[in-house]
Amino acid sequence: MTRKWLSRTAVVAVIGVLAVGITACSSGGGGTTSPSAGSGTAVKGGTVTWLDVSGEFEATDPVGVYLGEEIAGFRRIVYRGLTAFPITKDKNPTPVADLATNTGTTKDKGKTWSYTLKSGLKWQDGTTITCADLQYGLSRGYDASLVAGGGGVGLTYFGDGGYNLIDPSDPSYDLSTEYTGPLTGSATAQAHFDKAASCSGNTITYHFQNAWPDFPSAAAALFSTDPYEKSFDKGTANLFTVNSDGPYKLSGTFDPQTGGTFVRNSEYKASTDTPATTRGAYPDTVKFEFVDSPETITERLIADSSSDQSAFTPLNIPSDKYSEISDAQSSRVVTSTSPYTRFLEINSNTLTDPTVRSALIEATNRADVIKAEGGSKWGTPTSTIVAGAIPGFQQNSLSKIPAAGDPAAAKKLLAGKTPSIRFAFSDTSTVIEQVAATLQQSWEAAGFKVTLVPISKSAKPGYYAQVGSDPKPFDVFFAGWAADWPSLFAVVPPILQSNPKGATFGVGFNYGFYSNKTVDGLIKQASASTDPATQQKLLNQADDTAAKDGAYVPLANQNNYFIYGSKLGGFLPDVASSYYPDLGAMYVSK
Repeated sequence: MTRKWLSRTAVVAVIGVLAVGITACSSGGGGTTSPSAGSGTAVKGGTVTWLDVSGEFEATDPVGVYLGEEIAGFRRIVYRGLTAFPITKDKNPTPVADLATNTGTTKDKGKTWSYTLKSGLKWQDGTTITCADLQYGLSRGYDASLVAGGGGVGLTYFGDGGYNLIDPSDPSYDLSTEYTGPLTGSATAQAHFDKAASCSGNTITYHFQNAWPDFPSAAAALFSTDPYEKSFDKGTANLFTVNSDGPYKLSGTFDPQTGGTFVRNSEYKASTDTPATTRGAYPDTVKFEFVDSPETITERLIADSSSDQSAFTPLNIPSDKYSEISDAQSSRVVTSTSPYTRFLEINSNTLTDPTVRSALIEATNRADVIKAEGGSKWGTPTSTIVAGAIPGFQQNSLSKIPAAGDPAAAKKLLAGKTPSIRFAFSDTSTVIEQVAATLQQSWEAAGFKVTLVPISKSAKPGYYAQVGSDPKPFDVFFAGWAADWPSLFAVVPPILQSNPKGATFGVGFNYGFYSNKTVDGLIKQASASTDPATQQKLLNQADDTAAKDGAYVPLANQNNYFIYGSKLGGFLPDVASSYYPDLGAMYVSK
């Protein structure tokens, strides 16, 4: 199974006419369904078990959380935002108020947004949640030491991205370069930040450099604007801690190799959590159990014994297990759309020749990669990092390359050269090993010398931390992305916008450290525009320019193929959960 490398939050993702990368407009409406949407009538009690692979989670600290399904799951059980997406079958949902009294107010078409906290909101220790907590939570996203494991998605928008926060009394002050967060930032920088995200009583107001019309969707999708209790903060020591303001709290510790257990939080008041379509909070216990591989997880769910009867996994069924899915399991198998594209990031700091990068793209056999991953159940070929469901989506110049690749064209580009390629991937299953071997074969047929670099799931630092750093001993690495809300802004800037000068870890998802002034200029123009059609045109131009420059190797638009336990009710992959199973709807059937 691959996620947001295989992407992140980044992230939560939205779809419909919607999602895959990060930033978009959530129009919509349509009715919502009850949290039990899926099957049967929801009941309280029991234990729901989340099965996953050891070592995949990078953090439980909100600024370090990386995986899209992790963001979606934690949003339902422990972390509440100003807004949230409802649990619904609707393909284009509108965000609803969560901690805030409404979905935000703006008097200038989105350059400033204000939110007032509801009354009665508490942390798990009984302390009242305040506007200062909202301010502090966002400020932590500027600290590279806290966000390195997840790449700093918040800063992609709030810091050095298109919607930079600004001090209205001094708009020229650059918070993205001058402010390093509450733990190490200077008093001067902190004062500017406090004006950029200013508090008045229980109301916080965000001041942006450019209009952000769909900010309520971003607040629902990202953890960046979530509150954080200053007295709880111990910096990097908090990587796998949880301070809950949701219906559950962590019991004991959370281990990225084995998991953790969440029990009911007595300080949570359901009366503050309306509408009821935001969180079902049906089970008494939510258990995260991590094991060695997706194959092991699928075998357990097929067997459907004991506690696994109320278990699920956000992982897709591995293709080598398809033949084991029989009619007996058909009622527990779900195929759904996905907001994810899968691609390979290219390390532009080691593969500096655009012609060599283009040859690599020409040589890539996308058809055989998809076949190895499971065929049409898994995905379809694409030419871009943008998912087909995103408003304004269009294929780029790479669409002319056959799905099986063109080794002859690649050889011609190489003109006798035999470049060495080090390909890194997270070694979590036999399927991904087959994918790596497939890529190696197609590249070597064109003249490349390929070294496979599998990164163990128990590696420290983990996969994302290794491939996101600079410098790194890899030339190409497996990746993917899903939009945190439906827009090209949620894809193109976080992956293709140049990292800040001196950065040692990729901002957003530019882990390949790709840099192109023309691409940056097009993104900047799109950010400054208020016309959606113009924005889409400019961002598509940016993607096409980067594609022709060899910024990435496109692979596929992914589908989802899930199996779950026979006593698990409310199984619903929806927009709010990036089309992973929505934990907020689940219950244990009687």
